[in-house]
Amino acid sequence: MSKFESVILLSPEISNKIRNDTIDFFVKLINDNSGKIVNSEDWGLRDLSYKITNFTKAFYNFHQIEIEGSKIDNLKKSLSQNEIFLRHLFVKVEEHQELPTKLNYEKK
Repeated sequence: MSKFESVILLSPEISNKIRNDTIDFFVKLINDNSGKIVNSEDWGLRDLSYKITNFTKAFYNFHQIEIEGSKIDNLKKSLSQNEIFLRHLFVKVEEHQELPTKLNYEKK
């Protein structure tokens, strides 16, 4: 299994319940693809650098995952089909960084 770090951006117009359900969907998607989430952080509502579908803010979530590299395309395809996920990023790493991240301490 390879190590990845993932950041997902969620629509700012969703309620806390839908946000939690969406994150649960992401976790289930990882587990269904024979992966596991090692750690995660909720970075909260933050400003975007540029507008994405007329939004200037988004909810950021950071995850450290272990999954086969070939399964990442399946994840990207599933996330792209859901309007709540504005953007997603998967980066392969040698080792996961120590949590909490610096971004977690910044003012939200």
